[in-house]
Amino acid sequence: MENGLAVSKGLSVLLISLALSLVVSCNNDEITPDFSAEEIEDANLDAIEDSYFDDGDDMVTEAFASTDADLSGGRIQSDERLLCATLTRSGSKAAGSLRVDFGAGCTDPRGNVRSGAIVVSHQGGWNEAGSQWTITFEDYSINGLEIEGTREVKVVSVTDTLTTYEVVLTGGKITWPDGRVATREVSRRREHERNENNLLDRLIIYGTAQGTFRNGRGYSIEILERLIYRRACAAEGVIIPVSGVKLIKHGDRELTVDFGDGTCDNVVILTNKNGRSYKYEVKN
Repeated sequence: MENGLAVSKGLSVLLISLALSLVVSCNNDEITPDFSAEEIEDANLDAIEDSYFDDGDDMVTEAFASTDADLSGGRIQSDERLLCATLTRSGSKAAGSLRVDFGAGCTDPRGNVRSGAIVVSHQGGWNEAGSQWTITFEDYSINGLEIEGTREVKVVSVTDTLTTYEVVLTGGKITWPDGRVATREVSRRREHERNENNLLDRLIIYGTAQGTFRNGRGYSIEILERLIYRRACAAEGVIIPVSGVKLIKHGDRELTVDFGDGTCDNVVILTNKNGRSYKYEVKN
């Protein structure tokens, strides 16, 4: 179980790298579709905002797994994102709390700077069906972006090969260094699918989101076809889902992002409301 969660964490880190450095290049120089700068910006902002909230979920999951054997708290985590964080676990495996504290600020090996704390309370064993977590942020920031909101996580089901989580984000808010604010509400499910060696084989995400980007535009997002991340592809440097389709709407604008047919590559197809498609390769 712990190995699978660690790989899940790795996938989350890759998503952050994507969000921070989403640079795309056209693969068909003969076609110049009528894409607006706003449509491309919306796709970028969605990736950034979504990844930072998901990063918190994955760090909490890894912290739970590592502190199960020692509930006395105060341990220093070996996970690279948490090397300079202090973990404090109280209560029991059946019910209690977990605090992931980055203090005044610390930098992980990938250069991400975090400060403040992520605080979790849980009822039921954190990895048992029916258990529930509440995740909140205390003066928490990453790379200068202040993160707020409450994430309610419910473990829907657990089998030898698949764990399903229901995640609801309310009051989500990101304050950017320039003072602009983005809001976000999320309702989705995450499935961790493991192989015969109990390692994460696929991460599957589906659901909806809505809010406002930092540029003030309101949006709604629906995952039309489940987003699938493959462990084998991640090992090859693929930093995006290998399949699935996401729809982003704001006002009268619509943009679909198609991640492909399962091939291990960093290519996506963007299609706007006019039916024009643009093929991009996402680059680090």
